[in-house]
This record gives sequence, structure tokens and C-alpha cells, in this order.
Amino acid sequence: MLNLLKLVIALIFAMAINNAMAQQSKPSLPGSTKGILRDTAHNYVLKSATVSIYKMADSSLISYQISNNYGEFSFKNLPVGVSLRLDASHVGYQTLRKKFTVPSDKNFIDLGTLIINPKDNTLEEVTVTIPPITMNGDTLEFNAAAFKLDSNAVVEDLLRKIPNVTLWGDGQITVNGREVKSVLVNGKPFFGGDAKVATQNIAKNALDKIQVYNTVKDKNNPLDSTLTVNLKLKKGKELGFFGKIGGGYGTDDRYEADLSFNVFSPKMQLAIVGASNNINKSLNNVNTLINNSTFKGVGTNVEYQPDFRASGINQPNAGGVKFTYNFVEKPTWENRNTVTSSYFIQNTNNDYVSNSETTTSINTTDKIYEQNSNTSSNVNNNQNFDARYDLTKKNKALTFSHNFSRNKGESTNETFRNALNTQNVLTSTNNTFNQNSFDNTRFSFQVDFRLSQNYMKPKQLIKSLNLSYMITVNDNENNRSNLTDFISVTNPASNRRFDRRYETAYNSVYQQMNIELPNLKSLFFGNSNLGGIDFELSNSLNLNNRKDDNQVQDLNTATNNYINNAYLSNYVETHYIEETPGLTISKSFYKNLSNRYNKNLSLNFSPKQKFIRQENRSQRSFQNITRNYQRFMPDASIGYTDNQFGEYYKSYSLSFNTKVRIPSLDQLAPLTDSTNLYSLQRGNLNLKEAVDRELSLSLNHYDQTNKNTLNYNLSLTAGFTKNQIVDSTFIDDQNRRTNFLTNANGNRYLNFYGDARKAFKFKTSELQINLNSQISNTKTPGYTNSLFAFSKNFNTNTSLTVNYTYKSYLALAIGQTYGTYRSEQEAFNTLYKGINKASTLSSSYNVTKKFTLNTNISFNQSSSSNTDDINFTIWNANAVYRFLKGNNAEFKLSALDILHQNTNIINYGSGNSFTVGSRNVLQQYFMTTFSYYPRQFGKKAPVKK
Repeated sequence: MLNLLKLVIALIFAMAINNAMAQQSKPSLPGSTKGILRDTAHNYVLKSATVSIYKMADSSLISYQISNNYGEFSFKNLPVGVSLRLDASHVGYQTLRKKFTVPSDKNFIDLGTLIINPKDNTLEEVTVTIPPITMNGDTLEFNAAAFKLDSNAVVEDLLRKIPNVTLWGDGQITVNGREVKSVLVNGKPFFGGDAKVATQNIAKNALDKIQVYNTVKDKNNPLDSTLTVNLKLKKGKELGFFGKIGGGYGTDDRYEADLSFNVFSPKMQLAIVGASNNINKSLNNVNTLINNSTFKGVGTNVEYQPDFRASGINQPNAGGVKFTYNFVEKPTWENRNTVTSSYFIQNTNNDYVSNSETTTSINTTDKIYEQNSNTSSNVNNNQNFDARYDLTKKNKALTFSHNFSRNKGESTNETFRNALNTQNVLTSTNNTFNQNSFDNTRFSFQVDFRLSQNYMKPKQLIKSLNLSYMITVNDNENNRSNLTDFISVTNPASNRRFDRRYETAYNSVYQQMNIELPNLKSLFFGNSNLGGIDFELSNSLNLNNRKDDNQVQDLNTATNNYINNAYLSNYVETHYIEETPGLTISKSFYKNLSNRYNKNLSLNFSPKQKFIRQENRSQRSFQNITRNYQRFMPDASIGYTDNQFGEYYKSYSLSFNTKVRIPSLDQLAPLTDSTNLYSLQRGNLNLKEAVDRELSLSLNHYDQTNKNTLNYNLSLTAGFTKNQIVDSTFIDDQNRRTNFLTNANGNRYLNFYGDARKAFKFKTSELQINLNSQISNTKTPGYTNSLFAFSKNFNTNTSLTVNYTYKSYLALAIGQTYGTYRSEQEAFNTLYKGINKASTLSSSYNVTKKFTLNTNISFNQSSSSNTDDINFTIWNANAVYRFLKGNNAEFKLSALDILHQNTNIINYGSGNSFTVGSRNVLQQYFMTTFSYYPRQFGKKAPVKK
């Protein structure tokens, strides 16, 4: 299997290299040119002019750029010995056109100073040409009309034609190597803000321009900005609709159906969605259904395919509505007035079956074993309603938001557990049957107010202010019955049988209030510079009041009646207050040269003091606990950015953070439920608060040099915990565990994350390579049968993805994931380790503009040091035929899990134990699906009679 993957990867690279060599042979691309633009009428150089280079033979665009502040431009990677044309344009000037050829003997030509003449409005005959790009102030604009595409093309097809714009395999968009954080339509988020909703639905013919610009989060720090793409629609195209209506039926009574209908106008957006299936397609919210019902949602994208890795068989039925209204038709960053709301309802039936075995080391030589068989069924009804109102006026911003959710349902769970001793002989069995019904509601409301510094009012007392208030109310009810049979093989006197009922309810009210006063230097010291040092005051106040009412009854076998359990039945009130005042001292150093580079070094130190009061009132006297905590919690950070315009953007950050975790009532003094025979929980009134200290380092690099960009991000986090709250576990000869809690030092962790992206753009194809890796190394203290030991865990997960596209015909995606775990406990001389690997190949081939073949295959392997290897392959394939004039009707034949090998594996280790097993999963079926994509942009033209 691995050899097959290597062969396929080698094939793709060979195709890419062969393609590149073929293009270079007619001819290669080593040429370069440079020049200066000047307006002699005013005797100055012309900055921010659009400079484009085309091939004379077919007028195809080779490259483009914007002249710098010195009027300079410079192009590399141009064909030599080929007739080229340079177009230079600027608002208020005539377009300059110059023919040239890069000589093959020198590979370079200096175009010198080029003169652009101002426009003469008296000219009677004007030849109108559409430049592919223009610079409008600080906004880079791509003109859609300059790119010729198929009549059914969408924005995504256009983006793939623009040099220096890359659409990555995971949906990310980069421009000159920099990640696009937001995609807007006419200045507004489009149906939830996911980029592909706009790029895969909006017709290219409805688009006027693609605008790229920086959005500044804070005017006081212009470098703290994100890249935004705005899709400007043509006049008359601001009104329209799009969506999808589909359904399918297959073998084993498998089915799916989904609906997404979206209407928009200059001020309003309305989405109506619905879906139902029994093939493990997840339906989480309104946005999930909108995002995965796009007109162009094909290719190697497998996001909304049946989830063959999900546990059990899931049958969701869902529907919802999303509504957005903009009171300002053309909002800007300082003028917004928008209301957004959505309602979502989902009914879900889930059935799970699992079998597993756990091996636990109890000393340096002995191990005990536990076999588990579990069957569960759940029926849930979830409802969610949220709304948000945003009002922004120049230097002020006000936001109201609320969320209401309700989760109601019932479940059953049956577990059979066998315990075996060190000789692998059965010592006890424990069988449980639980029935549960629940009704949980949650309501939250939040208001945020932000006042930014107004430089037009220098005498303003409060320069900046951030206020927020949030309240969350939970009201939960739960009724549960538990039947437990514990049978001891070695000691029948310890046999136990429980028939217990629980009626539990809790209500909580959580409030959070935050205030921040940034930019205080001018408030206290006026216009004094103070060496560039600034101050910020902050305070956070959290209040939590909770009431728990637990009524427990046991069956009296003599009378066959349920009687009150005087120990577990209890009423508890918990009051929690946390206040954290803080001061932030900051200093920044700037160095820049206009249109050349910008460097910034920022230093921040944030001393904080945390005060916590925890008060518990219970019917059980030992739970009446009141505690006060206070802790000095300093934070600090150093940040450095280096932006070399047109070359790269780098950022470095180093931060130190402190957190505190106090023990809860269930950790201090729990009421132990005797039905949990294999895991009895005990408390410890002497527990101290745990203090986490963490150091984080990150590096980000964005390449802006050319179309073959290299971007990478690295982060390293290290931390240690003082007074970590850990388990002290006692295991008896029946394999029953009693867990006590205690404090222990020595907890350490080191986490690494890195990703790298490399893109190669050729004339007719594109190659993308993505690599990311995560490494976690932890050292956790604990006790087993009074023996202190450190558990060392080392986990890694690395994935490599290669995406290759050839014109609009072929798309290939190859992936390899490699995950490992290693769990070691030195005191017991135990070592558990395992490997999980998956090799994937996805392809999409457009046989014609209407007929497409898709397939994806995944080779999976799970191995461990204590069990046999498990290998299985998941192979899916489908054939898609689009018809009607706009290609907006679709017929699809699908074959899923063709080899009938899908398996869900349990394979993990932790501390002194190791667990392996399997769960039930979705398996082979075949399906026929029909879908229709209604879509219209602009008013429909009247029919000519």
C-alpha cells in the first residue's frame, strides 16, 4: 500500500515536471525587464500605476504588478525571443502600450523611462480597453471582464486564472502568498461568511471586480490588519437567488435529501435549508447546509460526503432559516448597521455498538485486564435560535447578541464488563443498564461597546474604551434509571445489585463583566511621549450562582417500592466570584521606508491579580465549604513584524501566561455513588489550586515574491503546573478502582505545531504541497496503589497533501497521515505504543463539460505493540452528469465502501493502561441521486415576442 502511494506521488511529480519542461521548451522563462514610469507634464514619477505584460500572439496575460513609490517596475520569469506587449495604465492617464522582446543572448532588457500622457477629454475617438488589474487608492482591483471564461463559470474559476492568487486544496485563498481572512460581496458577509459560498455560487458573468485590500482592526496599530477580498457585483446583479434541491436512494434503504434556497438583495439575505439522511452526513447548523450545497462543489472536495469514520449509524433530520438585513446598503468599516438571526432544529437518532479490552499495569510485573461490550441508542431534538445586531459609527461600535438553545431527548445504554486478574482469569463481572431522559435549555445575552480614539478631538477625556457584559442562564432536568449487577467470582459475599432512580435538576446564572481602558498615556500625561510607552487598565468580574437538586431512590426488594436514598439525595447551592484587575504596559518601535519595508517591535507586560471566592451550601455538612484564593498572575509578550513589500512578511512572537484552576466541590467533597463499582470517586478537602505557567513561541512567514509562494507557520508551547490535581488510584483484586484526588508537582508539557505550503503555477497546471505536523510531549504525575509514578506520553500526527490540477479537466489530491502514540510509566516499567496510518487518493476528471468521474480511496492501518495489525481500505466512486443549458441539473451514481472493509478502530494508550477494540460503522452501499441548482443573478430579461 505504501509503495503504491509512493508510486502515485512520483507519477504526479513527474507529470508536473514534464508539464513544466514542456512549457519551458517553447520557450524557457529566464527573461527579465525593468523600467520607470514618468509623467513629464508634471515632472514626477508615476506611482501605483498598473503594469501588465501580455504575449503578442494571443494577448494572454503573463504577469502584472503595481509601480512603487519611485515609479519603478521589474518583471522576472519572462519568455525570451518572444514578442511581448507592456500596458501601463493609471486613473486620469492614457494607456501606454509598448512592444518589446527579451533578447535570448542577454535574457534582460531595460525599458528605461516610459512617458504616460494625461488623458485629453477633447478626443473624439477613444479606444476602450479593460486592464486586468488597477490600483484604486489602497485597493487592488481585478476586472472580471478582462478574463474570458465559460458562460457557466463561477468566481472560483476566475480566481484560478489570476496570477499570484492561489486556491489551496483545503479552501484557503492566498494573494501574493498572504492568506485572505474574509471574503465579502458588495462589502458585506455573504450567507455566513464562508468564502466558498460566494466563490462557488456567484456566476463570473455577474461579477464586476475582485477587490483586495487590508482591513485594519485597530487604527492605533495599522500593522494589525487582515487581508480582505470583496466581490463587487455588476450593476443590476445585486438581486438574485441560488441554491440546491436534491435527493437520493440506495441499497440497504440508504437515503439522503437536502434543500438550500438563498435569496439576496442589496440590503437583505435569506436562506432556507433542510436535510435528512441515514448515511452519517453531519448536519450541525444552517451554515453547514449552505456551505455544502454550492453550485461548484465538486472536484476532490470530500467535506460533505458520508462520514465512514464516524462511530455508529446516525440518522439526522434538520431544517433552518438564516436572515440578514443591512440598514446601510454599502457598509464600510466605520459605518455598519446590521441585524442577523438564524433558527435551526434537528432530530437525530444514533445507534452505537463497541467492544474493547483495556490492559492496566498495577506494578512492575503484573497486569490486569478489562473487557467491555457497550450498546447505546440516543434520540435527540436540538433547537437553536440566535440573533445579533451590529452598529458602527466612525469611532463607536455597539453589538447586541443572544442565543437560545434547547436539547431534549432520551437514551439507553447497556454495558457488559468482565474483569480478569494477572493470570488472565475472570474475577468479576459488572453489567449495567441505563435509561435516561433529559430536557436542557440555555439562554445567553451579550452586549459589547467599543470606543476608539478620535484624533479629531484631542481634548476628549476618554480616548478609548471597551465594555462587555454577558449573562448565561442554564436550566437542566434529567431523569435516569440504573440497573447494576456486580458478581464476584472469587468472593460471592461482595456481590451487589442496584436498582436506582435519579431525578436531578440544576439551574445556573453566570455573568461576566469586562472593562478595558487602553491608550491611557494621553489621559494622564497629555501630549508627553514618555518614550513611546503606553498604558491600559482592565478589570474582569465573573459571577456564577448554581443550584443543584438531586433526588435519588432505591428499590426496596422486600416491599417492591422505591424509597429515598438519604445519602445521595441532596440540595446544593454554589456561589462563585472571580475578579481580575490588571495593568498592561506597552512599548513599540517602528522603522519604515515608504513602499519598501515596515518593521515593528512591540513589548507588553501585564501584571494581574486574581481574587476568587468559592462558597458551597449543602444539606450535607461536610460539603459546606467556603474558600478564598488570590494569586498574582503576570503575563508578558514580545512581538516583531518585518514586512518587506513585494518580498515577504514575517512575524515573531514570544509570550508568557499564567492561569489558575481551583478545585470544584466534586473534587473536594463529592457524594460517592456506589453503583460506579469500577470507578468510585473520593474527594480531598486539602486540595490546593493548580497554577499553570506557559511559554509560547511562534513564527509566521508569507512569501510575496512570485507565483510559486512558500508559506510556513511554526509554534512551540511549553508549560508546567504547580500543584496539579491528579488521581491516586487503588485497584483491588476484583479490578475495582477507588480514585482519590491529591496535588502533585512535576507536570510538564511541550507542544509543537508547524505547517508549510508550497505552490507551483505553470501555464496549464498547478501543483500544491501542504505539510503540517503536531507533536505533544507530556509528563504527568500520579499514584497507583500508593506508588508514585510519572506517566510520559508522546503523540505525533503528521499529514502531507499534494494537490495537482490540469486546466479544468483533472484534479488529483494525494494525502498521507502518520500518527503515533507512546505511553510510558517508569515506575511500572511499562511501555505502550502504536501507529495509525492513512494513505488517500482523490481524483476528479471532467470527461466533458457535463460529465465528471470522481473517486477517492483510503488505505488505513492501525498497529500497536500489543495487538495484531488492522488494515482496511475505503473506496468511494461516483459518476456525475450535469445537464440543462446552465448545467444546473445533476444526476449522480455513487458506490460507497466498494470493498466492504470499513472499520472503526479503538487504539490508544494513556498512563499505565492501553485500550484496543472496534465500533460499528457505516458500510457498503450504492446510491442514485438527482439534484437541481436554481440560480439567477439580476432580474430576468423579458422574453421577446
